Amino acid sequence: MDMTSRVVTVFVVSMGMGWSASLSAPLNIPQTGGGLGLSGRDLLKIAQLYLNGGSWQGTRIVDESWVRAATQAHARIDDDTEYGYLWWIRSLKRKSYPAFYMNGNGGNKVLVFPGLDMAVVVTSTNFNTRGMHEQREKLLTDYILAAVVP
Repeated sequence: MDMTSRVVTVFVVSMGMGWSASLSAPLNIPQTGGGLGLSGRDLLKIAQLYLNGGSWQGTRIVDESWVRAATQAHARIDDDTEYGYLWWIRSLKRKSYPAFYMNGNGGNKVLVFPGLDMAVVVTSTNFNTRGMHEQREKLLTDYILAAVVP
């Protein structure tokens, strides 16, 4: 099964997601690093899927061992950040809550906080702007985490 067929079967059909982009780069090589054209709700479904260990509404969509492997560190990026398989891994500064997350251009973030049983999506259109990710981290630590953590 090719990449596009797999994504349509697994995510679009199984999880009821919208989707408006191609998964092929110009040389017909699978493009899996972004550009899927997903809505904030669809991104939240992916976060919830991973928070639930690969299950969506009681149905196994992704193997649990893959979820564990994808969300554990395989490379150290800097003193605070590691990288799994398409997921960044670090603790956010406020009270050090471990999270794994995806970053997107513009400051978009899809975050999973397993210890808080919480998935968060922040969308933004600050494309190619200096400080876009730092601005989102401040929003997360000063407002979102502050609202849910005693």
